[in-house]
Amino acid sequence: MSPEEVARAHQFREGFTLVDYGEVGLPVFRLTIEAITTTQRSLPTIHEFVMRCLSLGESREETIARMLGLRLEVVVGAVNALVVKGLIARQSGSADLQSFGLTEAGQARLTVESIEVPQEEMLVIDYDGIRRVPIRLAGAAVVKAAELRSNDALEIRPYPAEAPAVDTLAIPDITRVVRRQRGEDFRRTVLALKRIARRNNVFREAVALVFAADKGGEVQVAFAIDGKLSELHERAFAEKGGPKKMGFLKALSESDAKNQIDNILSKQTAKAFPPRADVIALRRMQSDAEAVVRNTVAAAERGGKGNPASTALAMAQQDLTKVAAMLANYPVRPMEVYEQKDLLDEALDGAKTRLLITSNALNPTLLHGGVIRQIDNLISLDVAVRIQIPAATRSNADKHEVRYDARSELAKRSCRGAPVLMEGQKRSIYFLIKDRDLAVVTNRPFFGDPFRRSGFVFVSGTVIRNPEMVEKLYQKLTEPAVRKRG
Repeated sequence: MSPEEVARAHQFREGFTLVDYGEVGLPVFRLTIEAITTTQRSLPTIHEFVMRCLSLGESREETIARMLGLRLEVVVGAVNALVVKGLIARQSGSADLQSFGLTEAGQARLTVESIEVPQEEMLVIDYDGIRRVPIRLAGAAVVKAAELRSNDALEIRPYPAEAPAVDTLAIPDITRVVRRQRGEDFRRTVLALKRIARRNNVFREAVALVFAADKGGEVQVAFAIDGKLSELHERAFAEKGGPKKMGFLKALSESDAKNQIDNILSKQTAKAFPPRADVIALRRMQSDAEAVVRNTVAAAERGGKGNPASTALAMAQQDLTKVAAMLANYPVRPMEVYEQKDLLDEALDGAKTRLLITSNALNPTLLHGGVIRQIDNLISLDVAVRIQIPAATRSNADKHEVRYDARSELAKRSCRGAPVLMEGQKRSIYFLIKDRDLAVVTNRPFFGDPFRRSGFVFVSGTVIRNPEMVEKLYQKLTEPAVRKRG
């Protein structure tokens, strides 16, 4: 699932509103531990020691029980099991039927058990930096910090920051999670953990969902791993004060984006919003339909048109079409945090006459080659494409000089005699205007450097589909530039 799909699937929480989301890395300590191990015993411990007593010359169950300090019935049960396995037998030629001895097979097995020698071994385990427990990630990919940064993902810091000390690790927990190349179980017995020889910091990829309380200043941060919420991570993160320590609370409380947007659009625009309950009902319908699609599409493709999965899939797709139409009929409405990418794609795919986008920068992970091809296609159709960003400083200009440079790539293009890339004033609110039928106003930059380098913010936005309101906003943005040129 994409981050947007995860946000849509888990957007509802009683008393809270989803205000931001993003890809994150959950901290994992990969520990190499020097340990003393031995081959796992093939005999249960009591069986082995009963056989050892027999090898020392003891032959009666009650005597063996006294030697081992065990109840007689425990030893009798062990003897019966060993007789069945052919490892011991009643002594031949003895009138005492309660006298036992080792068979040849029993002597051979006991010899094998006796020659096993403990050895030093390096064990590699993964330790969850949030939950503070050893975990098994067999088959699960982890990434390094550099890989997270290249994807603009946020590193979630471990609390406490230090890896666990060796004396805090429990041997049974370690045995269960030892990493093996082929994923098989660890088949040795760990006798002792000597020291942690090496520590590597890696990350487990996830999506963070930030919820702000509808009343009060509480913030909750949930984590979805492989599309599923992990309550254990959320609880541990909250108990250790994660949201406060990473600055989430401060960033959210200081956000005034909604007021800025209202000032730009006028209070009359905000008053035209549909009832929030109506929008939530549509979003629930959308989320439910998307879940049905995810759960039935594979079965529908295998079973043909007549099976129940195909019917359920068709109905869910109809619901999605219905929701999209109803949302598009609102002349103005709030923007959900997860739909900005969809609105951008709609503009890039469907612009007919003009497209204006403002951003704080051009991030190559967002303005990638696929987006450039969409822009080229619009230019070929004579669409007036204008992308406005602040003037570049030397550090920003040189940032991607070795790799793909989105700014220089876009600077090569022009349309209708004017450059596609324009430099303008620095903004805290960003705009997308497509033709006369769509405008988006938000504090999350289009194509820009994400503002979640150290945390998250309260994302706010408005979607406008009223032609007159769209045109009025377009003129408001472009008129100062016209006057300056005149």
